[in-house]
Amino acid sequence: MNILVILGSQKINGKTLEIEKIIKHNKNHNIDIIKMSEIKIEGCIACEKCGSNGKCILPVSKNDMFEYIFSKMKISDIILIITPIYSPYPSRLVALMERLLSISFFGYIIGKHERPLKNKKVGIICYGNNKIEDEKQLKLLFQKYLMDNYSFTEINYEYINNEINPNAKYKNVYEYVEDILNKI
Repeated sequence: MNILVILGSQKINGKTLEIEKIIKHNKNHNIDIIKMSEIKIEGCIACEKCGSNGKCILPVSKNDMFEYIFSKMKISDIILIITPIYSPYPSRLVALMERLLSISFFGYIIGKHERPLKNKKVGIICYGNNKIEDEKQLKLLFQKYLMDNYSFTEINYEYINNEINPNAKYKNVYEYVEDILNKI
């Protein structure tokens, strides 16, 4: 099983480093890690040109890594997004989501391409202040890339992690990540 883990934090140490160690320790799967702290990505400018071919054609610097991340997402069996809560999310993760949203929305509207992430198995984990945070808002946003009938008010997609109150079961985000990897 090919799992793509996107670590949303823009920090290179702290909880992100510990989570990365847990992920690398798991030998049950082929895991590819993308650390947003090492990624160069620009935000969407809403040019609406991506809908014609399902590819972002934002005139960005050659260092922009959106297409690299997107290609990894398309070939993975499972996408696992693990991110701290900032205000609301780290800016590079927001830029990634903006670009995904544009490709999904404009391509679907003009009927030029399918959603390439549709029906992917996904897990989203948010954390902060030494506890697991509510990932509902990020799950609602990510639904748009996965399905045709989505909602921005209720989660109607089967995510890998559907714990109602994970803080009651897990002491910290590290246990939560490890348990999800073991269940996959």
